[in-house]
Amino acid sequence: MMNKSKLRLSMMILLLTLLLGGCWDIKYLDDLSIVIAMGLDKGEGEDIAVTVQIVNSSEMTSGGNKSNGSGASTTVTYRETGRTILEATRKIINKNSRKLYFAHNQVLVIGEELARKGINQLFEYIDRSPEIRTDFFLLIAKGAKAEDVLSINTPIAKIPGIKINQNVSNVEKSLGVSYKVSIRDAIEMIGSGKKEVVAGSIEIIGDKNEGNSKENVSKIKINNYLLLSNMAVFKDEKLIHFFEPSESRGNSWIQNKIKNTVINIPCEQAGKVTIEIIHSKTSVKAKVQQGKPSIEIRVKQEANIGENFCENFDVSTKEAFIEVIQKTNDQTKLEMLAAIKKAKKWKTDIFGFADYVYKANPNYWKQNKSNWEDIFSQLPVEIEVITNIKREGIRNKSYFN
Repeated sequence: MMNKSKLRLSMMILLLTLLLGGCWDIKYLDDLSIVIAMGLDKGEGEDIAVTVQIVNSSEMTSGGNKSNGSGASTTVTYRETGRTILEATRKIINKNSRKLYFAHNQVLVIGEELARKGINQLFEYIDRSPEIRTDFFLLIAKGAKAEDVLSINTPIAKIPGIKINQNVSNVEKSLGVSYKVSIRDAIEMIGSGKKEVVAGSIEIIGDKNEGNSKENVSKIKINNYLLLSNMAVFKDEKLIHFFEPSESRGNSWIQNKIKNTVINIPCEQAGKVTIEIIHSKTSVKAKVQQGKPSIEIRVKQEANIGENFCENFDVSTKEAFIEVIQKTNDQTKLEMLAAIKKAKKWKTDIFGFADYVYKANPNYWKQNKSNWEDIFSQLPVEIEVITNIKREGIRNKSYFN
C-alpha cells in the first residue's frame, strides 16, 4: 500500500515538474540579428573575412514607407575578420550588439580569391554548429568578393539574400546552366573521395559602388545587378575554373539536373527551330572489362517545339520531325561531351564517375584509386540521347512562310 502511495506521489511530482517547466532556450527577436546571407573572403595574411546580411526588422515591419519608417534599407551588412569564422562572427556581435541567428540563412557566397585558395576547412563551423542548417545554397563570387555581392541592392525583392535564393531556383528550373548545390552537398563531395566539388557562381553586372546604393532599385532601368553564372569547377577543394555556358549545361545534363531548358536548332537553309525541354532523366553506369573502366550515359527527355523560324519547314512532316529530334539529340550530346572534355583536361572528376566505377567493381577501385586522375582523363564515355517531341504547337509552318 505504501509503495502505491509513493508511486502516486512520484508521478504527481513529475507531472507538476513538466507543467512548471519554462522555455529554457527561448529567443526574443529584440535580442537577435536574423542572418539572411553570409559571405566569406580572404582577409589579410591567414585571416578570413566574414560578411553577414542582416534583416533590418524595424524597416521591414514599417514596410519601408516614409510615413511609417525611416526609409532605410531593409537589410544591413556587417564585415569582420578573424583567424577563424567563429572569431569573426563574434566580433560582428560586438559591433552589432545582438546575437547572430543563422536559422533563416539562405545562401553562402565565397569570394573567388578565397575559393582559389581552398574551401576544405571553410565549412567546419557551419557543420558543427547546432544552430546553423546546412541546406542553404553555396555560390562562388565570380571575379568579385562575397562582401561586394552581398552589398548589391536588388530590385523587386526587398531582401537581396532571398532574391539570390529565388534566382538559383529559377535558373535551375528554366535554363539549366546552373543548379542548387547546398553546403551539405559540398561537404559530402569533399568527404566522399570520389567526386570533386562543383558549385554555382554569381557575378556583379555593372558598377558595384552604384549597385550598393538604395537609388539602384528606384530606377526603371537597372544597370547594376547580380547574375547567376555558370558552374564553378574545383580540384582538390580549390577553384580552378568556370565552365562556359554550353559546358555548364552539359554538366547539368550529366548530373541529372536539367528540369527545363531551351535549345535552338539551326535549319539547313536559314532560321532556326526552338526546342523547349520539359523533362529530362539521366542515368549513368560504369563497366570494368578486362581491367579497363568505361562510362555509359543515357538521357531520355521530352520536349515541345516552341518556335519555328525556318523557311518552308513543316514540322508536321515525317522528315522534318525526324530531323528536329536528331538535331536535338546531337546538340544535347555535344554539350555533354564539351563538359566532359573540359573536366578531363583539368583532371577533375566533378561527375562522380569514380563512384560509379567503385560500385561496378570495388576491387578495381581499391587497386587504382591513387591513379584515378590519369585514368579519368582517358576514360571512355559513351552517350545516348533519346528525345520525344510531345507537342508541335497549333501551327505546322510559321505564319510568315
